Amino acid sequence: MAVGIVKGTILPIGIDLGSSAVKLAQLREANGTFDLIGAGSADVPPPCQGDFQARLDFCLPAIRQILLSAGFRGRECILSMPAAGTFVHHVKISKVPPEQVKEAVLRELQGKLPFPAEEAEIRHVIAGDVVGEGEARLEVIVVAARRSMVMAQLAMARRAKLHVAGINVESCAIVECFARLFRRANDQKRAILFVDLGQSSTQAVLSRGNRITFARDLPIAGEQLDQAVAEGMGIDVAEAHRLRLEAAGATATAEQSDEVSRHLVEPIDTLGNQLVECLHYYESVFRSQDVERVIFLGGQATDRRLCQALAQRVNLPAQIGDPLVRIGSLQAGGLNAGLDRREPQPRWAVAVGLSLSGMRAA
Repeated sequence: MAVGIVKGTILPIGIDLGSSAVKLAQLREANGTFDLIGAGSADVPPPCQGDFQARLDFCLPAIRQILLSAGFRGRECILSMPAAGTFVHHVKISKVPPEQVKEAVLRELQGKLPFPAEEAEIRHVIAGDVVGEGEARLEVIVVAARRSMVMAQLAMARRAKLHVAGINVESCAIVECFARLFRRANDQKRAILFVDLGQSSTQAVLSRGNRITFARDLPIAGEQLDQAVAEGMGIDVAEAHRLRLEAAGATATAEQSDEVSRHLVEPIDTLGNQLVECLHYYESVFRSQDVERVIFLGGQATDRRLCQALAQRVNLPAQIGDPLVRIGSLQAGGLNAGLDRREPQPRWAVAVGLSLSGMRAA
């Protein structure tokens, strides 16, 4: 999905423009091993989180400061398509030559996009061969965003003196982040569910080996959890967010955790049902590919009770993902960048995956 040329062994800077934080990560590859040579992040102020342009206005000086202080090399980067306003959809098309796939996808999308097709920036990924309507077909994942939002991100990057080598899809970056771990022949048969729990949305992504096979954007995320606590306890959302983070922490008392958890039952159950629906769709399309486990990522994945509840709902073995596993740290990375390597760092999956995607050709 990404476009660009990797210069030497220094990979592009992956820039994850999330709703609640902007994260930059850059890796170096040498003989099949990777080192983190630069990493930095900045939290987006709550007043800016729900406003796309306000977030970009915040991100511009934040990125400039991170680039100056975190040991990055060069200014080549890969951005993600903007999650805000992104449309993710699966279509089935007849098996056609590669040069005809784009046209077939556009035909299937007619009347399904939430904005005019001529105003959209569209990417697609072939998930695999399937059988539909009695014939062999292709399952295709389509990701579309308003072109104006993509252009606004590019303009912001240019003002930050960055050279944008490509724009990737967040779900693809998540799979890219962990694809390096699936090198053996048997690994290519392993189906994994990645659940990226963000502040404004949750992404369900399935991969088989190092290939993405399913993606869906789900509406229940940190914002909805905060709102549920706020309404249940009669407090404002900011206070609810603080209490929810405290309840998820290691120092919280059982009483604190239970009080907050009581108000989260309904949204967590809804999100769990949505994840089950994703699994049912996947299993109906790829019938011989049982899902092995679920890996939780994103800023909300530090809440272990949330992850445990969702894992029980989907009835799969689960773990908190660590995008930095088997990645070394040079002096610029690690603890100096706010990354405590003694604990998993699930919120860094997209930024790391974007940098790693610089190794692939367009």
